[in-house]
Amino acid sequence: MFKKVVYAAVPLAVLGGFTVAGAAHAATLTYSDTSVSVADNTTPVVDQFTGITAASTTDLTPGTSLTLTAAGNALGTLKWTGATAVSGTDTATLPVPASGSVSAAVTDGAAAASVTIVAVANATTATNVNLTLTTDTVTLPVAKTNNTTGAVVFGTVPAGVTEKLGNAPVGVALSNGVLSATNAVPGVYKNVTVTASNSNGATAVETLAIDVKGTVVTPTPPVHAPRPHLYHGHVIWVNNNDAEIGWNYGPGVTCALTRTFGYGFTVYGSPHQGFTCFNPDKGVPNGDIGYWSGLAAGHGYDIQLIPAGKDRQPLPNAATGWIYIRTTS
Repeated sequence: MFKKVVYAAVPLAVLGGFTVAGAAHAATLTYSDTSVSVADNTTPVVDQFTGITAASTTDLTPGTSLTLTAAGNALGTLKWTGATAVSGTDTATLPVPASGSVSAAVTDGAAAASVTIVAVANATTATNVNLTLTTDTVTLPVAKTNNTTGAVVFGTVPAGVTEKLGNAPVGVALSNGVLSATNAVPGVYKNVTVTASNSNGATAVETLAIDVKGTVVTPTPPVHAPRPHLYHGHVIWVNNNDAEIGWNYGPGVTCALTRTFGYGFTVYGSPHQGFTCFNPDKGVPNGDIGYWSGLAAGHGYDIQLIPAGKDRQPLPNAATGWIYIRTTS
């Protein structure tokens, strides 16, 4: 019923009943940032202590009350350690030490500072003392946009101080007091924080809104090897009992399995099967013709062509082609 004749090839095209299927892949968007700045119409807010002072430090009577005052921009309610807070104020009290040293610390829940108080005898009044206060604070300058580098600058980081970035998007980083963006999703991000601290627990926190600008990176589309396929499937001629069809072999394909569905060719649901390979000694490369005989007049036939190896097995991931013929009555 089936014979093969090689015929001249035609220009490459996917025609007739043949299609080549491919897999679709959704690309993940990536970005290239051009700048990060303090967002328009916003001002960074710094929560910090700049010092702890005493109303008087000379010729003090031990045991009397010493008033300490926390200076800076504390944003929360103050809590003192080592001293008694004066409600509703930035002050606290503690007894004047007779000798040696005492410490006090203050925090508002975010920023923190401490002071060490050393007492030495007063040269004039032997029973009194002079005090030396050594404060331990960490501060942050109000961040500024650097229009030259497209970054946000927090100033030089002092020795012994570490700075940590919080609530920032992926692709934004803080290094040596400079906030920069590389591949963050562009947009305005609120409540970004920078926390500066030292090993003694002194802390300052700055909160700001940043504006990241950038563009989408156009990905390079992946290159996929073409699936084994046939192309230019077409009917050459057909009459009431015979037909001739043609096709071309795609790259790397030299054989095809054929399966014919239709009256007289399908037995108990199974199609008639055939097999053919291109013979380079008999014609032009890539062209093949199939001849079908014994067809019933006035009937339609679906012919499936499957790229195959010489072992008569379908090639892996092969794209199937179909050609439909209908005989004359």
